[in-house]
Amino acid sequence: MNKKILETIRDLSEEMVLVTIIDTRGSAPRHAGSKMLVTKSGIIEGTVGGGPGEYESMLEAQKILKNKKFLLMNITRLGDNPKDLLMICGGINQLMLQYIDNQARETLLKTLELNNKGYITKLRTNLANGQIDIVELDEKDEEGYFYDIIEPMNNLLILGGGYVGYAIYELADILGFEVTIFDDRPEFANKKRFPKAVGLGAGDFSNMLNTYNFNSYTYVTVVTRGHLQDAECVKGVIKKENKYIGLIGSKRKISLIFEDLKESGYSQEEINKLHAPVGLDIGAETPEEIAVSIMAEIIGVKYGKKITKHK
Repeated sequence: MNKKILETIRDLSEEMVLVTIIDTRGSAPRHAGSKMLVTKSGIIEGTVGGGPGEYESMLEAQKILKNKKFLLMNITRLGDNPKDLLMICGGINQLMLQYIDNQARETLLKTLELNNKGYITKLRTNLANGQIDIVELDEKDEEGYFYDIIEPMNNLLILGGGYVGYAIYELADILGFEVTIFDDRPEFANKKRFPKAVGLGAGDFSNMLNTYNFNSYTYVTVVTRGHLQDAECVKGVIKKENKYIGLIGSKRKISLIFEDLKESGYSQEEINKLHAPVGLDIGAETPEEIAVSIMAEIIGVKYGKKITKHK
């Protein structure tokens, strides 16, 4: 679930409807569990695929804001003539539309609280009446319910707030990552430069890394101002829990850092965790292009795609 949906439910006191894809057949732009929040004032957060199908679900949500009833509906995306048909993806989405009453709101806010603490949450929705509650992760799925696993927010730690670090920050924010920036220069790690960052640190990298809350949803990019700082940061994160470590630099610089890691006692298995040079090889040159290559690689890792390392 998009964390911004949960935060909107927390922050607004108006009436809302939560639209969720519970099943897909054939080709569809979004997967089961994708959500969209529709509020009485017209605020829309999240998406269930866009286009006429999403618009149709928004119209139904407006009705539910008035009647407060639970609804299951199908959106069909069939056809093969793009001149005559609005939706030609070729699939069917089944949606559930839930009015957010007090009980549902309390459940979703508890989910947000657990999410912020790094816990995975399993939500169960009764498909007969829309009642939602939190259940144990190992609870066996039963017919007549929709089960939704809500994972903690992906967090991106950017080590280095220079030109590349800034470009990564901007793109990562758009992609829904919670971003923290560390730099050993205060002018490159402050709220004015990174207003949307959830965390900032300026000082000794080793000390700052010892205070960071690493978890299995942590992605790290090492893009500092120099070779020595890069090596210090790699050593500070390589043994921490994380999902991804990317190191920027030329092949020669990376080779030197790898040799230093070996001499310092790091195993080949640990060294192999590094994505270096960082990013997909798309010929990127500018900071913005490099950020695209890095975030593309991170998204691939996020969704379990096989990433071929640079040689």
